[in-house]
Amino acid sequence: MPLTSILSVQVRPDRVAQYEELIRNLAACAVDQGDGFHWTAHQTLYGEVGTLYFVSEDPDFAGVAARGDTQELILRVLGEEEGAKALVSMLECTISQQVTISLDRPELSYPPEQIDRVFPAAVVTQIRSRPGGQEALEELIRKISEAIPKVGDSSRLVSYQVMVGTLSEYWTVRPLEDLSELDEQLPPAELLNQAFGAAEGGLIYRTGLEAIEEVKRQIVVYRQDLSNPG
Repeated sequence: MPLTSILSVQVRPDRVAQYEELIRNLAACAVDQGDGFHWTAHQTLYGEVGTLYFVSEDPDFAGVAARGDTQELILRVLGEEEGAKALVSMLECTISQQVTISLDRPELSYPPEQIDRVFPAAVVTQIRSRPGGQEALEELIRKISEAIPKVGDSSRLVSYQVMVGTLSEYWTVRPLEDLSELDEQLPPAELLNQAFGAAEGGLIYRTGLEAIEEVKRQIVVYRQDLSNPG
């Protein structure tokens, strides 16, 4: 049961440089020490600018427990005294923080061949279903994933379902080498129409949209300098 944990941090606009320097130092120390808490950092390029996402992957909840939480990481890597100071400074730099844990949904995905590779950028879409709408939403995501190879589209899609957080929320990741790739990728409605025909594709799309309470899309870029990818 592979799990993905995401720490979302909204940073104060006047404290971005200070916060990034704190995380850069933490990441460098974690890499030097070979710490087992691995993460990749991603920054919003288009969307809610000022938000950083720290993503960790574990095989199960036992793996999550073994590596510990973020506070334990900071105190372990930086030491009790310096770690405590860093925690205070980080909190002073942030507006809000949230941690979610999501379950991988491979049956709703059409992943890239190098599934474990960290791409330079990605389109991330967060989708919250209406009450009772999860089945229809999953069918929409499933059909989009099925449509990609049917029409030979260049896009790839990896899907997740939130287990700790908003339980009616799903999110998908479309990895990118470069933003220019988006010029060659079909939007979902057209992708479904080409793969299944206008009648069936249109019905799938409309039914899926009716099941959605809220949807948000943004483009993020990988920040290797703020990461301990392992």
